[in-house]
Amino acid sequence: MRQALRLLPLVALASAPASAAEPPSPQQIRAFLAQYGECVAKREPELSQKSVLSGASFSRGSAEGKRLMQRECMDPELLRNQADGFAGRLRMRFDEDTYRGVIAEALIAKHGASVDAAALPAIAVLTYEEPRPLRTTDREGKPIPEDSLARQRAAIARKTQAMLMGKLGECAVRAAPAQSRAVMGTAIDTPAELQALNALGPTLGQCIKAGETVSLDRVSNAQGTRRRRGT
Repeated sequence: MRQALRLLPLVALASAPASAAEPPSPQQIRAFLAQYGECVAKREPELSQKSVLSGASFSRGSAEGKRLMQRECMDPELLRNQADGFAGRLRMRFDEDTYRGVIAEALIAKHGASVDAAALPAIAVLTYEEPRPLRTTDREGKPIPEDSLARQRAAIARKTQAMLMGKLGECAVRAAPAQSRAVMGTAIDTPAELQALNALGPTLGQCIKAGETVSLDRVSNAQGTRRRRGT
């Protein structure tokens, strides 16, 4: 049960047209994520559950990663899986939490799993991995080049945002389990989803602590609350 709420995907998307083609819309990206999660959960049910509940490697260099990152589950109209990464109409990077989140939602939709609201207080508060501090020198004590520092800062920012979104999602589910569940019962990009998110809005506002900055829009709100429900 401790792992029951570890279902928030933290999206880190970096999109840019690789050709003259029009880049995908946020709606297309959301559809891609949903399709990917459903496909992997269907093709690799046991490994999918492991990826959510106890951890699995998403590295393309590992056996597990190759099974989880199947190109058959990638929409060829949006992505072209090449040796140097994704290319085509969209260039995209995901944090591992994003992969786990979309797979988790697919598993929940497939099995109809949920957490009893009465049981939530007994579930220990989750712990979150803090971003590693900025390293300014290498192992030999030499200064790290500025371009490498910039990449580190970007990674720290993504990890910090992911951590804050995780805490926000957990807080919302604990404070308003029924409203959170209602979000999961709606299809993406529908009036019903927007209505469910609006109902959850006051709770989300209360869950953002003073001094925290969390970027929220319809996409991130929906993805956060959808994957904070448990199995």
